[in-house]
Amino acid sequence: MPITIVGHRGVAGQYPENTLVSIQAAIDMGLEWIEVDVQPTRDRHLVVCHDHTIDRCSNGFGRVDHYTLEQLQQFDFGAWFSPQFNFQPIMTLEQLLRLIKPLNIGLNIEIKVDTDDYDVVVNELKRQLEQFALPEERILISSFDHQILRHVHHAQLGYPIAVLSEKLSTQDWQLLKEINAVACNLNVRNTNKKQISALQQAGYQVWCFTVNNPKQLQHLQNVDAIFSDYPHRFLTASM
Repeated sequence: MPITIVGHRGVAGQYPENTLVSIQAAIDMGLEWIEVDVQPTRDRHLVVCHDHTIDRCSNGFGRVDHYTLEQLQQFDFGAWFSPQFNFQPIMTLEQLLRLIKPLNIGLNIEIKVDTDDYDVVVNELKRQLEQFALPEERILISSFDHQILRHVHHAQLGYPIAVLSEKLSTQDWQLLKEINAVACNLNVRNTNKKQISALQQAGYQVWCFTVNNPKQLQHLQNVDAIFSDYPHRFLTASM
């Protein structure tokens, strides 16, 4: 089977990551999947943002969860990348789900939480997923945080889960079984054929991040999916 190409934070190599313009570029490119990062605001909205602060990707400063959604919407999340993307507001998960609901594209939601507000985040995520009711095969929930994945599993959201890891560990193996995960998403730089084969033989898919050069796949031809900031390079490359 061909490798699935996942747009990393939309098309992060060419557009400001996790913004509407980046997501729309992935859609227009005809990608099957996109990946975004989701975390809570101070007033418990879920917004699409990778870092726990807005310093790098906006004209503001401070932690995401120290601002309300209304306050975050005053900042520009596009101009840092290029002046042509001025005035890109922060995107909410609700806006994103509404955008993709009528489309045929999958969404990998990576949960980013570095506090202990797990239940707040998972309950809001569950509410929104129930509201938009996308088919099970179009959503994948992932995180590096083992505790948040346990909460996701116990909350029975009805969507598959992937364990994110920089390097496959014994703890990752244990968690995959514990939460009945469907996939393990691994850093391509720390992953080898033996690990991929072992995971696949155990019934798990293997998705690798972040792959921006087609030559990186020469030793990993058997992965199920890759995350890329430059997905167009793989759509034109011979896999």
